[in-house]
Amino acid sequence: MVVQRSEFSEGAPVLLGALPREAARRAGGHLAVEAAGTALTYAELDARVDAIAARLVELLGTGRRKVVAVSSVLGPDFPAVYYAVARSGHVVAPVNPFLPPPVWQGLLGSVGAAAAVLSARVRAEVGPALAALPSLEAVVTFDELPGATEAREPGAAAPDVPSPAAPESAAEQAHGSVPVGPDDIAAIMFTSGSTGRPKGVALSHRNLLTGARQIGAAHGVGADAVVLNALPLYHPMHLNAAVAAGATQLLAAGPDPVGAVRLARERRATHFYALPFQLAGLAEHPEPQALALPDVRLVGTGGLPLPPATAARLTAALGAPLVQGYGLTETAGLAHSAGAAGAPEGSVGPALQGAATRIVDLATREEMPAGGVGEIEITGPHVALGYVSSDAGGRLVVTPAAGPEGWFGTGDAGRLSPEGDLFVLDRVADLYHHAGELVSPGRVERRLAAHPAVRECAVLGLPGPAEAGLPGSEEDVDGGHPLLTTAFVVPRDGAGEELGEDLEERLAAADADRPEAERVHRVIRLTALPRLPNGKLDKAALRTLGARPVGAAVSG
Repeated sequence: MVVQRSEFSEGAPVLLGALPREAARRAGGHLAVEAAGTALTYAELDARVDAIAARLVELLGTGRRKVVAVSSVLGPDFPAVYYAVARSGHVVAPVNPFLPPPVWQGLLGSVGAAAAVLSARVRAEVGPALAALPSLEAVVTFDELPGATEAREPGAAAPDVPSPAAPESAAEQAHGSVPVGPDDIAAIMFTSGSTGRPKGVALSHRNLLTGARQIGAAHGVGADAVVLNALPLYHPMHLNAAVAAGATQLLAAGPDPVGAVRLARERRATHFYALPFQLAGLAEHPEPQALALPDVRLVGTGGLPLPPATAARLTAALGAPLVQGYGLTETAGLAHSAGAAGAPEGSVGPALQGAATRIVDLATREEMPAGGVGEIEITGPHVALGYVSSDAGGRLVVTPAAGPEGWFGTGDAGRLSPEGDLFVLDRVADLYHHAGELVSPGRVERRLAAHPAVRECAVLGLPGPAEAGLPGSEEDVDGGHPLLTTAFVVPRDGAGEELGEDLEERLAAADADRPEAERVHRVIRLTALPRLPNGKLDKAALRTLGARPVGAAVSG
């Protein structure tokens, strides 16, 4: 199958850097972004994008496209620099500001980055490591770039900045003279590295603009929307969707999700986005009535699915539907999501408009009928160009992410309902055999999460001692040891003390009538699940904890 293409409507931006220009042209005085006492209208944002783009052209020239790394915590400076890199004709590479210096060096070196625009804190921490990169021509902080605006109290009158005229052609949507088209690389996004070394993913202007419009359509983000972003980092998926719609963004970068709820209520937010573990924390709030958000139409999250009981508590407390989406770096954000009407329990809804998903057998790679479990494959105009590296001459080289027919193998296991709703189960690599049966850790996790003593949990198949005496077969072993279903459990507040040593027995009792392959063989108590800076589970850390002797007590 040929990858579907997204045709842009007449007059719509076809390049990433043109999104704020178009929003400013439509409503320049409309509030674009607000954070920590700083506010920017769309006219102000566009003017700053222009000024920074001109400065980047001075620094890097326009002879060829170069990679510019950009990094800061959630804040109003990021959007201006992000779009300015694209408008200057270069390639923007957002980088997690919490990564250690050696990882920074590896990431920027792998794509031959020519410049880095960093917050002052990040520059102080990673600057020495970046000094060793031969490709790097310039390292600057946000404060050193032109066009910065003074902090303005929310609601205060904005200075009179004229709205720009619409560009007359696609070429005029880029500030520099580097030829740029919709299918050229606009951004390089790095995978989290939760299952291996981080990889640079090349996303085209078409990928990113398609993804923005898909999410906006699915979630009902229009010019009247007030989108609260409580994510620790600025994910361009939500940034692009809001700017493409001309919506207002409220940034809540603090660690307290209750504070984000308070801000959303005060500013009458219509959309609320947070990570699953943030929402799980809200679900444990002792006064759920304090979380009500009467103006919010949709609460969105992605990554690991929330247990149904947790989702139900959140929906009741917040007074808004909880929508769990599914996507990857390689799909420019979401690939599946329901709207405010919701989706069947446990699913991430249908494929976004203009895209398609299929399930293929893990062995034969043949497409499976509805209900069959296999690897999730996705096709559509949002699927990335591929994985990027730089050659000896500093030019970007892209290895396609999708196969010859346009299907991208996600590495995730799942199933599709007859209606097209997707149920994501596990990473394919996390599936394992026990007692001759294929075990889905995600299925076990969902069962455990429903137990009243369990706040959150994670499950892995880990080698146990050969003398464990559990049934098995040759395909069930790792290094001669049987794979045990190992549950890392965070007890609900007070449950650990109340149950004492009975937690393991209670969980075992709940498994008594289940087949051997579906039982939990080992329980490791934790005070919190280890997570990567982006909020994903740190499975490497879990495997280290699980490598301790079966009889060892682990409490944190």
